[in-house]
Amino acid sequence: MAANQSARQQKRSRLSDAASEKPARSNEERSKRRRVSGANENQTLHTVKPTDLVKEDSNGDVQTQDAETKQKNPAPWSFSRPIGGRYNNLDPILTDDEAYLLVGLDAAVQVFATSTSRLSRTLQMEAGQQIIGFGLCPENQEYLYIFTSSGSISKWNWSSGKRIARWETTCTTISMSLALVGDEGSAAAISFSIVSQKDGKRQISINALGDKKIQGTTALETSQKINSIKVTHDGRVIIASDGKHLFMGTTTGAELENLETVQYVWREATLPVNATCFDIQTQGSESIDLAVGASVGSILIYQNVLNTLFGKDLSDKKSSPRKLHWHRGSVNTVRWSKDGNYIISGGQESVMVLWQLDTGRKQFLPHLSSPICNIVVSASGSSYVVKLADNSVMVLSTRELQPLTTITGLQLCPDMSGSVESSKGSVVAKLHPQQPERLIVAVPASHQLTQNQHGSQPVNAAMLQTYDIRANSNISRQALARTNATTLSVSPEGSQIVAPDVKHLDIVHDAKWLATVDTWAPHAQDVEALDRSSNAKSIATLRPEVFLKFWKWDASSDTWELVTRIDGPHFSKNHHSAVLGLVSRPGAHEFATLGADSVLRFWCPTAKYRSGLKAKDQPEQPLNTWKCRGTVDLGGCLNSTDESPLDAACMSFSEDGSVLAVCLPSTSAANDGLVLLIDARSCSVHYRRTGVFLGDPCSTSFLGSHLIVASTHSVAVWDTVDDVVKTIQSSESVDSPAGNSQLIAVNARTKSLAIVTSSSHKKRRKVRFQIKIYDVPSFDVIFQETLQTSPVALLSDAYSGDYIVVDSAATVQRLGCLDKASQKSQNNQSRDLTGQIDNGLATLFNRGPEKFLAQSDDVEDFSAQTKGLASVFGETPSFSLPAIGVLFRNVVQTLGAN
Repeated sequence: MAANQSARQQKRSRLSDAASEKPARSNEERSKRRRVSGANENQTLHTVKPTDLVKEDSNGDVQTQDAETKQKNPAPWSFSRPIGGRYNNLDPILTDDEAYLLVGLDAAVQVFATSTSRLSRTLQMEAGQQIIGFGLCPENQEYLYIFTSSGSISKWNWSSGKRIARWETTCTTISMSLALVGDEGSAAAISFSIVSQKDGKRQISINALGDKKIQGTTALETSQKINSIKVTHDGRVIIASDGKHLFMGTTTGAELENLETVQYVWREATLPVNATCFDIQTQGSESIDLAVGASVGSILIYQNVLNTLFGKDLSDKKSSPRKLHWHRGSVNTVRWSKDGNYIISGGQESVMVLWQLDTGRKQFLPHLSSPICNIVVSASGSSYVVKLADNSVMVLSTRELQPLTTITGLQLCPDMSGSVESSKGSVVAKLHPQQPERLIVAVPASHQLTQNQHGSQPVNAAMLQTYDIRANSNISRQALARTNATTLSVSPEGSQIVAPDVKHLDIVHDAKWLATVDTWAPHAQDVEALDRSSNAKSIATLRPEVFLKFWKWDASSDTWELVTRIDGPHFSKNHHSAVLGLVSRPGAHEFATLGADSVLRFWCPTAKYRSGLKAKDQPEQPLNTWKCRGTVDLGGCLNSTDESPLDAACMSFSEDGSVLAVCLPSTSAANDGLVLLIDARSCSVHYRRTGVFLGDPCSTSFLGSHLIVASTHSVAVWDTVDDVVKTIQSSESVDSPAGNSQLIAVNARTKSLAIVTSSSHKKRRKVRFQIKIYDVPSFDVIFQETLQTSPVALLSDAYSGDYIVVDSAATVQRLGCLDKASQKSQNNQSRDLTGQIDNGLATLFNRGPEKFLAQSDDVEDFSAQTKGLASVFGETPSFSLPAIGVLFRNVVQTLGAN
């Protein structure tokens, strides 16, 4: 175990592979890459040759090739390629052989193997690009077209990750659809796009996706805000909708051969409902059936839409559509089955419904983890692809409705588009102490999205997700508190029943114990009868249910096993008090909690007794329970009472675990910026210091003898040895929104400090986020860059020296230093450390360590090389290894150093 851990530590000393390959681009480079080649705004698109602007690496990542814009000396600190991400509401694509599944993100398309549910390839777009549609080439399924909101179109070989061609335009694209037009010998892929004009009008543009400069034509221009489009009959029929109106354009095949002279005959009809989705199917050469999902939960079926909805001839009388109604909320997606005998629908109820049209019978697939966003029927009709609101995708068999493939992304709370209100949010996340590639984060049990709220309602995190940020795959997911996954989440009065919210979690150094704190408050209407003279909301907030839970890692089942639950670890009179902080003590199985009752408690495990007898059934693994071994009353330092409980605090242990620093808010000018140093052994206040920070404390951390404190108005450093306080960020330079907590992280490996700052404009409600890296102890800024999305967690990897940034779009990025990481890697190759590493490749030749020690100097050199190679490969499985080019470079560097 020691040898494996040492090997892992040397492996983590290297910078992340993606970060070393992709340095941060300069602003000049970004501006050159986004330059438009002077295409006509509406019609003409010009080809941008990939060989002139971009090149592909072994992973298919786009890298610059222009010598003028390429950085000669890359910055020591750089971001890696983003992983994770939130799946957009575009329909996933299942290949015809059902071997691969393509799922879209905001700026990338991921390719998964359905047999293993593993990520095979990522087609990454440039920064700032937003994908609004993608589709396989109808002529050749090996090619994929990706459309962005800025109007660019790119052609990829999705199996190899190579980008073949790209066309740029200044059009703002809303939606798209693809069709194959022409005979077998002269067929060509045609794109049908909804384009937004500067005057507010929208038009449908038709473009032939050739290899050279392509010309487009406008098929329709309307003042209606059409936002969805579908094409059938090889492009001869176009159906578009804005939710209230339906547009249908028809033409002949002969006219479509020449796009410059093509003319569509358009019909417009007003829908009787507010449509949220629709799907079409063809019956023969002329008949088209239409299914429309409504916001009120109903589904309208139009057979032969030309006659029933539009009235093709004046003599035809419009007939009423067939109405199906089961959903309580809006219908998010509706699909025809392959044979046209079924309708498949999904909505907010987390239930997939299959409607048999001949008999009217319904079949249900209930108790899905979240509401259904998209449903796709495979080309053969044997599988359904279901995308859920919790950032997961399933492939189901149509006969048994059993999952064949399950893909789970990082399931953070829904993004709130970076407004001032959304910048206040943060997630509870930690890196695994022994396996830093594993991100442990508290996520919601279910994501409830409605048309009016758009995901803005706070969602409580009651689940624990373990995500591999190196392999970009989900590892496990388990409940930390009671959830409503299989019960009705609405009370008889109509109020929403919410799950408890995990406020804090932490893990001990050897990852054998996990501690969590979850809080639940009753609905305001449920406590009105308790005290009618007071506000119901204040009563609900003063009567929370707080539980402190201790979990033990069970290696046999790979789950956390609940060992002890403490009801109300902090209390005041007859109700529970909120827990403001939870930290683990380094080098010990111990936790410390600080509550709103101004009491600090230390928790430790103890042997569990049954009927007064010590358990002896498993002497090597005795039964444990947790108890409070000591308390420190901090009320005297604050003069707080039950009427004015403590509302903000943060704390952190020193690196050796002997001292606990507690930062308390200011109650008067005498104790402004109060920091207490607590002796962890004796549970007593050892020293107090005022004037360290400004405002309410948000987070704090030790780095050697320096204590860094981030508050709502400052980031300060206190040298505990020299007793000197230095403010490195203040309210003058950081315009933080009210109530926004700053994120900080320290790294002892690189001796650096990372801070995420935010600033908001008075006129605009947009918040700007920036990350800065400071060198310790000089505290000079050595790196800074603006973040595109609001960060929700900032973590430090003690093994590699990287910083992990998690943003509200469920994207994870590594920020690493090339110089310090390589320097640390060389310093760690000492005799004591390498002596514990396994011989690596030596075991392949059946030579043990004893034989190698007895060999000549040449064999000793080979042993040293194999030990270095062990640090390159480590225990990483083959599917999560970096690119072959990165592995080859690391092997050459290791052999050359020896």
